[in-house]
Amino acid sequence: MKNILFIFFVLSSLRANAQYNFYYGNIHSHSSYSDGNKDSTTSGYYYPGQNFYYAKGSFHMDFEGISEHNHYSSINNPGMRVADYAKGMYEADTANVDGTFVTMFGFEWGIISNGGHVVTYGVPGLVGWETGSGAWGPTSNYNIFCAKSVYTNFWPIINSYPNAFCTLAHPQDGDYNNLLGVATTYNSIADNAIVGLAVRSGNAFSTTTDYSDPPPTLYDSSYFDALAKGYHLGPTIDHDNHNSTFGRTNHTRTVVLANALTRNEIMGAYRANRFYASDDWDAKVTFSVNGNVMGSDFTTNSNSIINVSIIDLQNNVGAADPIKKIEIYYGVPESGIRSTILTNNTNSNTLSFSHPTILNDRFYYFVKITEIDNDIIWTAPIWVKNIGGVLPIHLLDFTAKEMGDNIGLYWTTAQEINTNYFEVEHSIDGIAFKTIQTVFSKYHNSNVKTDYSVVDDNPNAGINFYRIKETGYDGKISFSNIISVDKNVAIAKLIVHPNPVKELLHINYNSKKEEDVVCKIYSSEGREIKQLIIHLGKDNNDINIDVASLSKGIYFVVISKPNMRIAETSFVRE
Repeated sequence: MKNILFIFFVLSSLRANAQYNFYYGNIHSHSSYSDGNKDSTTSGYYYPGQNFYYAKGSFHMDFEGISEHNHYSSINNPGMRVADYAKGMYEADTANVDGTFVTMFGFEWGIISNGGHVVTYGVPGLVGWETGSGAWGPTSNYNIFCAKSVYTNFWPIINSYPNAFCTLAHPQDGDYNNLLGVATTYNSIADNAIVGLAVRSGNAFSTTTDYSDPPPTLYDSSYFDALAKGYHLGPTIDHDNHNSTFGRTNHTRTVVLANALTRNEIMGAYRANRFYASDDWDAKVTFSVNGNVMGSDFTTNSNSIINVSIIDLQNNVGAADPIKKIEIYYGVPESGIRSTILTNNTNSNTLSFSHPTILNDRFYYFVKITEIDNDIIWTAPIWVKNIGGVLPIHLLDFTAKEMGDNIGLYWTTAQEINTNYFEVEHSIDGIAFKTIQTVFSKYHNSNVKTDYSVVDDNPNAGINFYRIKETGYDGKISFSNIISVDKNVAIAKLIVHPNPVKELLHINYNSKKEEDVVCKIYSSEGREIKQLIIHLGKDNNDINIDVASLSKGIYFVVISKPNMRIAETSFVRE
């Protein structure tokens, strides 16, 4: 019987992570564009492109992000000039090789004194506050303005870009306008922007390149505080390199669960909280609740069935490092009370536990794993709400599949008793649902297996939740289980010419189908300047926009449709 239970546990764990691979890396480091590469005179490494090449050659590194300080000072050069942001973005695009090694360029916003640093990616321009001429040159040192240390203005800027996200670097008490303070309430706008928090950071100024540094500074108490506040974020490990050591100071890594090693997939996994922080550079951790992988936020009619396993394929022998302890923590979001240990075991690489819950209970769970050598791994949480009570439809299957820009939904009933019709319901948060299509029963009363399918032709960018609502002729209602699809929409790069432009801007865009879209032009400060409704034909489209009335400067052009941004680029009006 034990063997049967173990096989079931392993199979269920594999199903939870079957669609994902494990990728190891870091997104907090610096080049000579700010205060990194301090050893450049001896190392020969200066620029992001060179550093990406260095990181690619490090052990157990699949991706690297360079995030320069956003503000400049002539004293010790802590940050970058605005012109270097565009250069860094270009160097990351040039170095990136999807399928081999992913490179990203961003910025670290804020100051240490009376502030706090926020590692940021996915914003097309530098966010800053330094105005007028200075050491950075004759113009203001930003593309998008945000007042110094005003984090309540910073979070909405990040949320205005669908692919953008941030993580909290080396958090200290009072940072981010006291975001995690006892007297501060949950901020949903900040929650939408922040996906992670560093549970370890550094060693920032280490010159070690033989992986021998011990694990760096620990900030796990801030992780507990953030989850208690109600924030949906996972744990990261930041290297914060200021010398030419990318990936080589120690074994610590942030591990991302993604379908493929591409920039879109890695960034999408960060936005979905699908990652964990590991002192062990090749540990593979599976953590699921009712089959939902780490980072999930779902509702259920049943108890929480929690599965954890860890495998270490070191030297390809398939034998795991010995595990000292696996601990499952749980807490209540927005309670302000730190999570506590729900259960644990020792000397085992697996743990399975059933947590009884009742109607309207809401929990989050995460796992801490300690290996025999005291390496620690923290997972992202899984958030669960028990909606209880309503019996599900008699379904054999309910699945969803991406179909280009659409999502196909398929379900099979085992039987139908006095069934009138089905409603396909959609949600962006897994809680509030609305009907998107109604399908009448084929047989109304039947014990025959019956297949149904519909297409959602307007899904949201990001996670989409679906359920089936069945209504009988007697008015009784029942619901299916809830499924989710992570719709990671790739943002296309628009081709514009001439660039710089004086009068007429020509935009080339290849559309997969005929449709109406919105084309907007934003100033470097993020202010909307112009909006046009454009009808796209299938395949190649040439769009002409008169920009003669615009002042000289940098602008962003964005093409979008409801709920998603589909293409963007920048241009210079000279």
